[in-house]
Amino acid sequence: MRVSRSAGIVVGDWPASPEVVALVEGAGALLAWDVLRDDVVPAARVHDPERASEWLWEVYGDAADAILGDADEVDVPVAGDWRVRDACRVVAQLNWAEAWWPASVVAGVPALDPAVLGAERAVAVSTVEHVLDDPDAVERALASVVSFDVTDPELVGLADRVGVLAEDYGVVLALAPAAVAGRSEFALAAGGVDWSDEVAVLTGTSTVDWTLVPHGVVDAAAPVEWAVVRRQGATVLEVSVAAGPRPGPLAARMGEVVVALDEVDGLGRITGSAPVPPTVLLLPPDRRVVTVYAPGFAVAPSGPGAEARRAAIIDYARSRVGSPGATLTERTAR
Repeated sequence: MRVSRSAGIVVGDWPASPEVVALVEGAGALLAWDVLRDDVVPAARVHDPERASEWLWEVYGDAADAILGDADEVDVPVAGDWRVRDACRVVAQLNWAEAWWPASVVAGVPALDPAVLGAERAVAVSTVEHVLDDPDAVERALASVVSFDVTDPELVGLADRVGVLAEDYGVVLALAPAAVAGRSEFALAAGGVDWSDEVAVLTGTSTVDWTLVPHGVVDAAAPVEWAVVRRQGATVLEVSVAAGPRPGPLAARMGEVVVALDEVDGLGRITGSAPVPPTVLLLPPDRRVVTVYAPGFAVAPSGPGAEARRAAIIDYARSRVGSPGATLTERTAR
C-alpha cells in the first residue's frame, strides 16, 4: 500500500466519493473502506501518530511500524489476528448504512430498521472500544438503543447481547419502540406528475444528488420529475420527487428559479411549483436541469460519474439484503 506524507500520513487510496465511505474514527486516525470495493484492508488518515500507534498494529500488523516511520510503500501481511480489524469494518459498515443506505421502493431496496442498527452498533462498538476516539462510545451507543421486533431468531440473540452489555456498563436502556418506515409509508412511485389540468410545454427528469439531501428524505432511486406548464395564461415550473422513509424540507432549482417543495400530493410525493418567465423555454437543454436540494444542508453540484455511482450503490445495497456476509441490520432489512 502507498503511504503519502504530504498532508499527515495517508495510507492507501482514500475513497473518492462520500457516498461510498464506511468510516471509523479511531484515536489518532481515521479508517475508511470503500463499500464498492472488496478491500479487506482499509485506507487510513493518521493525524496523531502517537495515539494511533497504540492500536494501528491491530489493523496493519507489522506494517504499522513502517507506516508510522518513513516508508513510502508497505505490504500488509496476509496472516495474522485480524479480529479487531474485522470488528472495525462492521462498525464502519453500520456507520455507512446509517448515513447512505439507499432505501427505495423504485429500486426494491427496503429501509433499514434504525432500532436494529442501533443495537447492533452498540455491540460492535464494544468490541473495538480501545480503538475509538470517544472514551464513552459504548455508553453513547447504548443510550440510543430502543425496542425492536424480536420475532426473528437472530434478533432475539442481538437483544440478549445488548441486555448483557447494558448491564456490564451500568446503562439503563430506554426501550421505547422506534418508528420504522414500512414499504407502505414510502411514496407510491407509480406514475408521474399529474398535469391533466394544464398544458405541459416542457417535461423532463433529473437524478437526485445524494450529497445535497439528508439521508432518507427522498427515495434513493426515484427521479425528479418536472414540467414547465401553461396554466391560465401563466408559465409555471412544477417539480415532484418521491419521498423516502424520512421526508423533510426540500427545494428545487432550475437556473435562477427556486421552487419550494413543501406539499405532498395524493401519491405521497413531495411537490411544489413556482412561476417562471416564458423565456425559460429558450434555455438550451444543458441548462434545463432541475436540481433538488435541502436548503442549508449542502450546495455542491453533482460530480462526474455520480449517476453511475448511485446505481452501483443501489445494486450493492440490494445484494446485502439477506446476504450471510452482511451485517445483521442489512440482512434483516424489510
